[in-house]
Amino acid sequence: MRKFILGAAIAALATAVLASPAAAFDRHFTVLANQKSSHRAGSNAFVAKHKLLDPNNRGSKVGRDRVKCRDKGRGLKCHALFHLNGRIGGKGHIRVKGDLQRGDHHLVVIGGTRQFNGVAGKLTVHGIRLHFDLVR
Repeated sequence: MRKFILGAAIAALATAVLASPAAAFDRHFTVLANQKSSHRAGSNAFVAKHKLLDPNNRGSKVGRDRVKCRDKGRGLKCHALFHLNGRIGGKGHIRVKGDLQRGDHHLVVIGGTRQFNGVAGKLTVHGIRLHFDLVR
């Protein structure tokens, strides 16, 4: 009987942990990037910071980012860190990197923190619209 109660308690705890909001995040979401600042970082690189906004309510800030890109001649080699406050997508950081070239607007999601811990996927850039497709 003791083993049964212990097993049931462990199963209930595991179910509660897996169903907790900390594990939940949106797999597909879009934000708008509004540039706050940018500056050169060496002879062929730049750093930009953006406010991330809700596409349905441009007055609602949902996060921020920091993007660093280096000019490779034919395109840009970029890496970025996105911080989301939980209003859209989830709460935590998402890291992306990759090459942006003419006609290719995809960066690879290489990980995250908090609700985005262990994510992968891609980020598609359409002007100021940033669309995340995530998997875990």
